Amino acid sequence: MFHTVRYNKNIPLFHRLKASFLLLVVICSMFIMPANAQTTAEFGYQLHPEKLLENTVGTLQIFVTSNEMMVPRSINDLKVISSDNSIIQVIGIQENNNEYTKNVQIKAIKPGITNIALAAPGFASKEITLQVFNNNNYPTQILMKITPDNFPIDGPRFGYATVELATTGGLPTIAPEDITIHVETPNKDIINIRNQELLIKKGEYFATTEFDLGNPGDAIIFASAENMKKVSQFVHISKPMEPLTVQLFVIPEKFSSYSGGTGYAIVELLDGNNEPVKADKDIHLKLGVQNPDVGINTSSDFEEIQFSNKELIIKKGMYSAYTTFTPRPNLGEFTTDTEQTFNMFISTDDYLTNGHSFTVSHDEIGALEGEGPSVTTALPFLTTGEKELIAVTYFETSVEVSRKTGSSTLGTTERETASVTVPVMAKQDYEINFASSESDSVNPINPIMKKGENVVLVFGNTGTVAPDEAVEFYITDNEGVKTMTGTPVGPTKSTISLQAEPLVPMILAGSEFPVIAYLSDGGGGTTDTGTTGGDPRSGATPFIEDSVLTLSANDFVDAEPEVIKRNQPYILFNLLAKEVGEGQLSFQAGQFEGNMAVTSHTTDPAEIHLAFAKNLLANTESLATIQLLDSAGNPVYAKKDVLIKIVSNDESVLKIPTEVTIKKGEYFNTFKLESKNEGIVELALLSEDLPLSKYDINIVDVSPVISLDLLGGMNWNERIEAKLSVAIPEIETSLDGFNVEWTTDGGKILDMKNVTNSDGVATLNILANDKDTVTVTATVSGNGLSSSTVSKTAQILNVPIGETSAETKQGFMIDSSNIIYIGIPAAIGVALFILKRTERLDAITEKLGIADKLNIGEKFEELKEKISGIRNR
Repeated sequence: MFHTVRYNKNIPLFHRLKASFLLLVVICSMFIMPANAQTTAEFGYQLHPEKLLENTVGTLQIFVTSNEMMVPRSINDLKVISSDNSIIQVIGIQENNNEYTKNVQIKAIKPGITNIALAAPGFASKEITLQVFNNNNYPTQILMKITPDNFPIDGPRFGYATVELATTGGLPTIAPEDITIHVETPNKDIINIRNQELLIKKGEYFATTEFDLGNPGDAIIFASAENMKKVSQFVHISKPMEPLTVQLFVIPEKFSSYSGGTGYAIVELLDGNNEPVKADKDIHLKLGVQNPDVGINTSSDFEEIQFSNKELIIKKGMYSAYTTFTPRPNLGEFTTDTEQTFNMFISTDDYLTNGHSFTVSHDEIGALEGEGPSVTTALPFLTTGEKELIAVTYFETSVEVSRKTGSSTLGTTERETASVTVPVMAKQDYEINFASSESDSVNPINPIMKKGENVVLVFGNTGTVAPDEAVEFYITDNEGVKTMTGTPVGPTKSTISLQAEPLVPMILAGSEFPVIAYLSDGGGGTTDTGTTGGDPRSGATPFIEDSVLTLSANDFVDAEPEVIKRNQPYILFNLLAKEVGEGQLSFQAGQFEGNMAVTSHTTDPAEIHLAFAKNLLANTESLATIQLLDSAGNPVYAKKDVLIKIVSNDESVLKIPTEVTIKKGEYFNTFKLESKNEGIVELALLSEDLPLSKYDINIVDVSPVISLDLLGGMNWNERIEAKLSVAIPEIETSLDGFNVEWTTDGGKILDMKNVTNSDGVATLNILANDKDTVTVTATVSGNGLSSSTVSKTAQILNVPIGETSAETKQGFMIDSSNIIYIGIPAAIGVALFILKRTERLDAITEKLGIADKLNIGEKFEELKEKISGIRNR
């Protein structure tokens, strides 16, 4: 609410106008916000050393940042608090020479992670997370590796479990004394661990045991030792695609009740793809035959088909079993049919079954003898690398017989001629020549048909790989060469690769470590649950040929060639890691090649690490710390004095020490960086027995934006305030601590500030009492920024006549308009504009009683055009 101001009519118009505008300035300040409101400053930090060991003291360097740049601004009344004094304690805060960084001394008490809170006036509080590392190289934990950890249904039936000693930092380390590791599993039906107590002897760092596979499923293996945390790993044993079916094969399918022929009843366990699969337990079976006419004879002692063994067992790890059978010799006497069909079936638990039918003719013909011809029926078989049943060969032929038709003419029974297939008995022992188109998959063993027999099983020595195309069998008998297609099941060469991997979880440099190599079938298919994804037959598979495993030349490890035998499941050998680091090893075994990535570790110093602030300002000092790390990146003490040479690619930009020494029993060294000019400097750190380390340090030199304003009435013998403001757009915060050098021409200096305050402002007050113009010049420098100069001149009003030059008297006439143009600072002009736009100006001038004198409404546009020119005179 405005109050009415009454003026004495005797007061000159000039003084009334002056008082009115001063009141306007006060009123406008109520509506105008500061033009350069600053954002809250943010803390930045750098820990020295960057990785802190327990029971050591470090330095937490605190500074101001904006846009990831270090800001040269002082931090007053900094508070630093640790959220867990049992991990990190704050010792004290030290000032740095550059006055805008604080060095907080902290002590690491024990390993762990804690937060450090930072707060100071004018700053947004911040919480940073710091970690303290363990310096104990004594074994404190167990590492374990299972190889392989995923087993296919047709692969090797055993694997390896290796336990290893490691430090708290996860690095391999040798046993200071004999240490016993207990290995166990609750899943004893899935795996069987051969040795459940492993001894890691003094000076060694690992031990290995084997385990055997049982039923399909997932098993867990635990490893534990005194004062060490128990660890575990899983093993997966694939199960076949379901449903599993026991399939019966009856060979041959044609018999005569008067010829005495023999047949084979063969059972195989097949998966959901009708491919053979090994049994994970003994499967007990019973064979039976369904009587086509139970009314013929109901005696329980009467058996139409006679078996050599009606009860069969597919043993665990096998997929087939067989027996022989013969039709009852006088079976035709118990039926009036000339031919009967019998259904042979299987009885068992937990599996589906499929039977097989065969026929018996009852024509009264005797047994036939001869040299053939032969007929062969192929069976599905696995390429296991062992002898497998691959087919059945039998002798049979077709004969013409005369059969009664059941009608008669003139007392004579009518007959008809029929072709009947009957067995042929071997006249003597015959060796049947059996050959294969793919000897790598199967090499048949020539069967011998014994004298007086009509059927023989055919076995073959299988490889461990199936052909990409079908295998052809060539059988030679008395009729010549016959061809038939075999059905091997196994991995194919196109999907096999050579795999090699360490048995240990981590490799200790300078020591031997065990490696396992094997072939792996990676063919896609259906999972053991029947869903698309991976074939349960994919995984480790035996070697398919005799070969030699060789390692290509390299500087990382030494190895000797290893001999591999066909059907060997794995090859184990030792390698010596000669140095710390990473390497890619190339292996070859026969036609297969493979690679193995290896990384060796050590608890000795393995690398040099440099910690420094991300961006440095030119012409400033900062801290940098060199520390030693092991191969896993953990801080480690020097076991001897380590001399590190520091080489810069541009000494004109950054001043550094040429070398530093980390003494025995220490793990870091902190030194100063003195930046000189802008640029990017590459520092190279070199030391004997350690790899070269290189770091790029970015040094920034930015010029501040300087503004200078002259404030006051600009009247003779009155105070003029020069206000200097410093800002850097790149960092968005005002800056303090800049040095300001003032020079003036005209007037008397009353007081001045030579350093910018927390708002980036420095001021100078001057009394205008000797010239009709006053010139103020300010040069700003310091804080690593380039110097900048700004200057302004003001025309002094109301200079006494005796003090004014003739040129001034003649060239400058004062009227009410000129008083407005000269006496109003830029801020008042802005205020008038705002009040005019908000329709408040007329009300204020009315209440002041000067509206008719000023006539501001008519002159406002003219005022805006002239203010700028007069202010810059």
